[in-house]
Parts: sequence; C-alpha cells; structure tokens
Amino acid sequence: MTAFLDTNIFIYALSNYNRLGQTSLKILQRIQDGEEAITSTLVLCEVAWVLEAKGRQGSIKAALEKILSYATIKVAPVHSDDLIVGARYMTQYGLDFNDAVNLSIIERSGTTKVYTNDRKHFGRVENIETMFE
Repeated sequence: MTAFLDTNIFIYALSNYNRLGQTSLKILQRIQDGEEAITSTLVLCEVAWVLEAKGRQGSIKAALEKILSYATIKVAPVHSDDLIVGARYMTQYGLDFNDAVNLSIIERSGTTKVYTNDRKHFGRVENIETMFE
C-alpha cells in the first residue's frame, strides 16, 4: 500500500505532541521499515513554514534532511496543473488551498489512502481513505 503523508504526520512526529506524536512516529517507523509512501514538495514547504512560525528556524534543515532520508518516501513535485485543479477542489470540497493542491497530487499519484489526522478536510472527499494509526 502506498499512502500519501500529510503535513501533520511530520509536524506531530517532530514535536512529539502527546498521543498524536506517538501515532505519527509509529507511522514513520513503518515507512522506515520499508512501507512505501508519497508526499509532496508542498508538504515539505508546509513543514518548514510551521517550524518557522514556531520560532524553530534552526531545526528546518535537519527536519527536511530526515524526511528526505527515508528511502521509501517518494516526493512528488507540484505541477502547475495541480494549482488549477486545487483551486477547483477548494470550492468542490471546501478544502483550504494547500490541502486542495495536495489532493490533486494524491489523485495524480494514483493512491486513495492518506495518512493524516485531518479527517475534517480530507474526510470530505469521496474515494479518499484517511488513516491515523
């Protein structure tokens, strides 16, 4: 199974945020052990933006290097078409722009599974299975 890794998985793991951090670390451990996954350059940017907003600019480089070190994580680029499709998905599904662009990338990658704790947004999308375990 190849699943898309949403931003919150990385953020919770990096901050070791209670139960959410522990669950995220377990997901990332499975990926380190060989489970294949996909994420996007937009997710990596979001991780950096969250760390920056929390005043943790000094940890951005190490966090990105760690994420990029996973041999079984493919990082999908954002194509210009993803921006247009994402803008349409904003109104179609009531998503914020970044989630909508990531949804375009998810569809383009051919997966229907998303590791996320954001069921509020991705849970609105038919044919997308959200997982956080």
